[in-house]
Amino acid sequence: MYILSVALRHLRSRSITWVASAMIAVVVVLYLLIISVLEGSKQHWMDKLQSIMAHATIGVGELAWGIQKPEQWADEIQKVDPGIRGVTIGLESPAMAIFDNARTVGTMRGIDLERELKHGRLKETLFPKDIKEFGVHEQDGRKLPGCIVGGAWRRSYGLKIGGRVTFLFSDEEGEARSRAFAIIGFFEGKNPYLETAAYVDRKYIADLIGVPGRAKTLYVWLNEPNRPDLKKVRDNLREKTRELVRREGGSPRLEEVVSVDTWQEKDNKFYLAITSENRMMRIIMGIFLALLAFIMFLIFGRLVAEKVRDIGALRAMGATPRGILACFLTQALFIGGLGLIAGLIGAFFMIHYLNGIVDFIAQTFRIDIFPGEAFGADRILTLTLPSDILIISVLTIFSALIGAYLPAMRAARLNPVECLRHE
Repeated sequence: MYILSVALRHLRSRSITWVASAMIAVVVVLYLLIISVLEGSKQHWMDKLQSIMAHATIGVGELAWGIQKPEQWADEIQKVDPGIRGVTIGLESPAMAIFDNARTVGTMRGIDLERELKHGRLKETLFPKDIKEFGVHEQDGRKLPGCIVGGAWRRSYGLKIGGRVTFLFSDEEGEARSRAFAIIGFFEGKNPYLETAAYVDRKYIADLIGVPGRAKTLYVWLNEPNRPDLKKVRDNLREKTRELVRREGGSPRLEEVVSVDTWQEKDNKFYLAITSENRMMRIIMGIFLALLAFIMFLIFGRLVAEKVRDIGALRAMGATPRGILACFLTQALFIGGLGLIAGLIGAFFMIHYLNGIVDFIAQTFRIDIFPGEAFGADRILTLTLPSDILIISVLTIFSALIGAYLPAMRAARLNPVECLRHE
């Protein structure tokens, strides 16, 4: 009990206690604020990166006949891993899209709408939500198949449901083809590049291209897209796909053209840039915590030098070396804990009101801290992970204790007689 009493009495009258706690609080605020902004930005760009993309994509684009039995392939591939939510089927073709008053280049994507709505992310971004089939629609005396158009085209060309789009494309023989479609809905993919496309019925477009009933791509959807063994799942999918190619009569050479890519690998450079930036900032903040330990070392070195006679008096009254060590470590724990609590409160306040603070600075000082157009968001996005709170809490207390340990050991080893003679 005397350890706690002596430790708090020594600290109470020392202004350096509050300075040290304030410095710790600042480091905690900066750590959580920076990491929360980075995590929010990472989540934002991960959402854009995944968008409506599948978690794994199986392509056989170089096989001239494509996948002859895509439904059978999809059913067998779904059994590869219990974490696979479902498999959807696709057939893409570059195309020129012609609207009433404009034309542009994009992609015509043939899909099985029922499978896509059941397993994929299309239903999350679809408008209107009640679309169940492409159907056939009558316009100006013509019966047109339906299509679902990307949001980028809707915004750029003012498209509306009930409008029309004509696609120019090539079939398997290289002959030019054109077909008109009725616009029955839109999808918003969070990624403008992926939105420069339209979904049409796969079987219909396969007949037009000259590969009836076939497909070129399978999209695998997982229950957990960020699972740590994603590469193992990819390898298992690759092996299964090659087995299916062999079963359809493909040679070993043709097995090699089968491609299986995870959503991370589809945009590998962008994914690595985001994750590396996040990792590097954590390392930099870790260096700040190391500096914090050094500052605590200096502070407690000075405290020990100033309390030599007090240490001698305590030893003379029966305090053990272990008790002296515990006294100084208790002081470090108090300083670190006080700074940590203040830092957590300050960090949560800053994170909660961050956008308001940025807006105030922009309006008052005409300083645009966050140009939204450069980041693809209209406000600063933050995400505070419980693991980050735990990490900063543990590291803060550890830095305070490790910084105070050497001076405390020195104090514990002082000769009590020499301490009492100290001037």
